[in-house]
Amino acid sequence: MPDQVRAKTCRICKQTKPISEFYKCSGSRGGFRNKCKVCYLEHVKLYYRTKRAQVIRRQYRQSSHGKNKQRQYDQSAKGKARHKRYSQTEKGKAAIKHHQQSEKYNITKKRYNKTEKGRKVQIAAIKRFKIRHPEQVKARDAVNHAIRDGRLLRPDSLQCHYCPAQAKQYHHYKGYAKEHWLDVVPVCVKCHGEIARET
Repeated sequence: MPDQVRAKTCRICKQTKPISEFYKCSGSRGGFRNKCKVCYLEHVKLYYRTKRAQVIRRQYRQSSHGKNKQRQYDQSAKGKARHKRYSQTEKGKAAIKHHQQSEKYNITKKRYNKTEKGRKVQIAAIKRFKIRHPEQVKARDAVNHAIRDGRLLRPDSLQCHYCPAQAKQYHHYKGYAKEHWLDVVPVCVKCHGEIARET
């Protein structure tokens, strides 16, 4: 009998609905679930909130199969678009900032940078940066030459301009125009990163 003329009674809401309002299920009598689509989706939402479901999902994410599936999704066009939308929200920005400041992230980054692949990625990133931002490269070279000639102190011998930490770099707070190449203030890596993200 065609699906549009068949009907079934939902076990939850007790309403008789067309068979098209029920999901197919080969293990059920008649080939359809005994809950209508509305009641079934509500049941799934409640189940995912239970502690048992959260434990199962956590175990799956930590499994090799779950990690591979997540990696495939992250590398897909849909996954990249979703991550981009999330990273532009306030919650996403806060999460990314917290992750980048974590000790685990810094340890993983240092280990990766020491690998052959990590070094190749760094070299390629430096080349792209020099092509995209030639004015910043010239300003940085001017500062390095001034330090070498004794016209500027080494930044690691000074205190950060924005916090009590020891400085590691110089920040061009007036921009990268030629007349402002040596207009710099000493900053730590953390403060320099926050300034770069804000601008």
